[in-house]
Amino acid sequence: MSIENWYSPLPEMGILAISGKDAAKLLQGQTTCDILGLPPGHTTLGALCTPKGRAIALFRVLRAEEKIYLLLPTELLETVQTHLRKYVMRDDVKIDDETWNWTSFGLFGEKSTDALQLLGLPMLTQDNEAEGQGSFYTRFYAIRIPDAHTPRILALADSEKSAGMCRFLESHGLARRESSHWVLEDIRAGLPSISKATKEEFVPQMLNLDLVGGISFNKGCYTGQEIIARAHYLGSFKRRMVRLQGFGEPIPQAGDNLQVEGRDGQSSGMVVCSAASEDGGFELLAVLNLGLVEDSQASFKTASGIGLGLAKLPYPLPVAAVE
Repeated sequence: MSIENWYSPLPEMGILAISGKDAAKLLQGQTTCDILGLPPGHTTLGALCTPKGRAIALFRVLRAEEKIYLLLPTELLETVQTHLRKYVMRDDVKIDDETWNWTSFGLFGEKSTDALQLLGLPMLTQDNEAEGQGSFYTRFYAIRIPDAHTPRILALADSEKSAGMCRFLESHGLARRESSHWVLEDIRAGLPSISKATKEEFVPQMLNLDLVGGISFNKGCYTGQEIIARAHYLGSFKRRMVRLQGFGEPIPQAGDNLQVEGRDGQSSGMVVCSAASEDGGFELLAVLNLGLVEDSQASFKTASGIGLGLAKLPYPLPVAAVE
C-alpha cells in the first residue's frame, strides 16, 4: 500500500446534534458562520464565542437528517453543550451528544475518492462539499476538506459499521495511520482548532477563521459579533496564525508560549496545535505578532529553546494586518 493513500480513525472528534424546529435559529444567533444561508450539500467552519468575542470552540457544521451536526473536539463537547443551553429558553431545540453513534475517519489521497465512489457517493470536487447516502451503510457522510494538493475527506460512518469500514478502506489501497497524521495535514492546510488549553484565548480572526470561510459579516447579530465585526472593519488585527516548523523534543503543545530569540522570558505568541512530521521534526500553528513575522531579523523558539522556522500557509495573510 502506498503511504500517499491512507485513512485514520479520529477518536478525538466529537459530534453534537442540534435538532428541533428552532435549532437553526439558535445557532444563527450564537455562531460566527451563516447557518441559515448554508447551501445544501456544503459544510462550513464556525466558532462559538463569548460576548467579548473570544472563541470558546471551533467546529465544522453538517446539516443532515433534519439535524445540524457540529463536529468538534470531544474535550469541548460539554463546554459547548452548557453554553448553548443557556440560550435555549423556550425554543424547540434539543442538544445531544451523538459521538457514540458515529465513527469519524480522515481519508487522504486519490484512492480515497475512488473508495467513496465504490460506496455509491459522487465525486467530491469542491472544498467543503458534503454528500451522504444510506444504502451500503445505514448512514454515511463524506466532506471534502480543503487541501492545496491532495484530496482529503472527512467521513462519518455508523459506529456499528466501523470495523467493516476499516476493512473496506484497507482492501482498496488505503493504509491505516494514527490521527496525528490528520492533524498534521490540517496544520499544512492552515485550518485552526481550539482545545481546552486555548479556549477563550483568541478572537476568531487571530486564528484566520475569516480567511477559511468561518465568519460571515452579513448574517446579522450573534454573541461576540460586535467586537469581531469592529475589528474586521477597522483592520486592527496585529496578531494572526502562522505555520512554523522545527526539530527536537519536546514537541510544543497547544497553549504553550513561544519566544523571540534575544527576548528571553518575553512571550511572543501561543501554540494553537502541533504534530510530528515525517522527517523527524514537527509542525505547528501559532498566533504571533505579525510585526515580528515581518521582521527578517526575528527568529522564534519554543520555551525549551528549540528553534522554529516559518513555513508557508496555502492562503495569504491580509497585508493590512501587517503593521
